[in-house]
Amino acid sequence: MARNQITSHVVVETEHYGSNQSAIVGSEAVALVDAPHLPTDALSWGHYASQLGPVQYLINSDHHPDHTIGNRFLPGTIVAHAETRHRLETEPPSLQYLKDLLGRLDPGKDCLLEDYSVRLPTILVENTLQLFLGDVHLELRAQRGHTRNNVLTYLPEDGVLFTGDIVCEAGLPSFQDSRLQDWFDALDVVEAYDFEHIVPGHGKVTDRAGVQRYRNWGREIVGQVSRRLAQGQQYEQILAEVRFEDNIHVETSTSAGYPHELIESFQLRSIERIVTDLREFPELSDR
Repeated sequence: MARNQITSHVVVETEHYGSNQSAIVGSEAVALVDAPHLPTDALSWGHYASQLGPVQYLINSDHHPDHTIGNRFLPGTIVAHAETRHRLETEPPSLQYLKDLLGRLDPGKDCLLEDYSVRLPTILVENTLQLFLGDVHLELRAQRGHTRNNVLTYLPEDGVLFTGDIVCEAGLPSFQDSRLQDWFDALDVVEAYDFEHIVPGHGKVTDRAGVQRYRNWGREIVGQVSRRLAQGQQYEQILAEVRFEDNIHVETSTSAGYPHELIESFQLRSIERIVTDLREFPELSDR
């Protein structure tokens, strides 16, 4: 596994299938950021993290399954946006969905789901929240972006910002839960922080240049849709022809990846979102 100690307080795991995970180690406690997608990875990560110190908090950067399935297998009180709790309560992934998906991604481990239930956040972020781990503290901020319920986690002592999927180094995630205005506004908020390291939702630890690359990828796909709308292309044609490269849900050297039809669903819903927002706010093409 690619566990990278990027500062004296922060260890990041970037090679699990799904989102990145981080451990922030203070003199009195440990906080985790996001949970592994696969139960086997979550059990391994939890064992490792517990050796670093008592795990007091587990922060979910949004409600999507690749950030929250592993909640069930990790220690720590879960901290998340209030909307994340609501979404996990009212729209949890079904057990059959999980068995089908994880049977593909982590075959032979279905037994880990036999008594599965969603573990919900009990500390909720409405605007901002501070958590203390002894010699370091964390500043959490509710921030619309990749979803309307993203949480940014900032470690000012080390200049590390954990963005979840507000920034991804690996490529663009789905836009299906985004609004374009929020997507670009969130990048402005990220760039206003004083940081040395960005821990993204997917991909390698990055920096300000990585944030700009991510912004440019978003501009490129939004620009494609905008130009087609300006040429008078029909909604159905745009949906059929415009795609962006998916480096997040696809097959890796160690995992089969999501089924093609599920990836295609993410693409269609993303392009639908972009078309809808540009029709209402065409000036977003200039962001």
